Amino acid sequence: MAYVTNGIASFWVIGEAGARKAGEDFDVNVEVRMPPDGVGDQKRMIEELLTRGVDGMAVSPIDPDNQTDLLNQAAAKAHLITQDSDAPKSKRRVYVGMDNYEAGRLCGQLVKEALPEGGEIMIFVGRLEQLNAKQRRQGVIDERLDRSHDSERFDKPGEVISGE
Repeated sequence: MAYVTNGIASFWVIGEAGARKAGEDFDVNVEVRMPPDGVGDQKRMIEELLTRGVDGMAVSPIDPDNQTDLLNQAAAKAHLITQDSDAPKSKRRVYVGMDNYEAGRLCGQLVKEALPEGGEIMIFVGRLEQLNAKQRRQGVIDERLDRSHDSERFDKPGEVISGE
C-alpha cells in the first residue's frame, strides 16, 4: 500500500505515523511518499509506485483537475482513494476527509466573532490549486460576506470581492 502526501509538513509526519501503524496492525507493507517540489514530484512518485505494483494507494492530489488522467491510471491498476484533498472527477473509490467548504465557513464564523465590527482579513493557503484549499478559502469568504452556501463558487485571488 502507498500513502502519497501533497508535500512535506508536520501534518503529514503525523499521517505517516498513522499509516505505518496501520501497516503494522494489518501486516501490510506501507510505502510513504512526500513530494518536496510539487505536482511533478507527486506524478513521478505515483508512476513509480504503480510500476512497483502497489495494490492500493491513498493520495492527496495537488492539482486534481490536471491529475485526473494520472489518477484514473492509478485507479485502473490499484485501489485508489483520495484523502485530505479530493479529485472528484477521478475514478477514485472514495474521498476520506472533511467537507472543506463547510470547514471554511466555520472558520469564517470565528472571524466574525473575533471582528464583530468588521475589518480586513488575509487568508493564507498552502497551494491554491488544491481543491481543499480552494474550498476552505471560499468558505471563509462566503461566510464573512454572509453569502448563500455555494461550494462551487470561486472568487479568484486579487479580484474585488463583495457580498450578494
